[in-house]
Amino acid sequence: MGQADTNKAIVRQFLGAVEAGDLATIEALQAADCTWWVVGGGDMTRAAYTEAVKGMLLTASVRRVTIIGMVAEGDTVAAEVRSEMHFGDRIYANEYHDLFVLRDGQIVHGREYFDTSKVAAFFGAQEG
Repeated sequence: MGQADTNKAIVRQFLGAVEAGDLATIEALQAADCTWWVVGGGDMTRAAYTEAVKGMLLTASVRRVTIIGMVAEGDTVAAEVRSEMHFGDRIYANEYHDLFVLRDGQIVHGREYFDTSKVAAFFGAQEG
């Protein structure tokens, strides 16, 4: 298996851990110095990113993460993903484009793009 295939397998494992709500695997697949950039949120450390997704992953009763497609070249993997999370009778669904940079079998940087209006409409409605 070449580097691109190995890196795609790591990204599949990471996204599978998101679907399973497996925070230990999510953290283990990120290098200690991993950084993230998230649309609408900007730059984040590994700890900040994990904390940001933790609440959603732990409170969703159902999590579905479907990989629509992946392209890998060298140490970079681009993934198009559809996600659905159930919170009681409410369902949050969005599509993502994630760019992962890997080194030595771990994610060292991620960039996450999604429809921010869906996030605001769903999670903003719960505030107040």
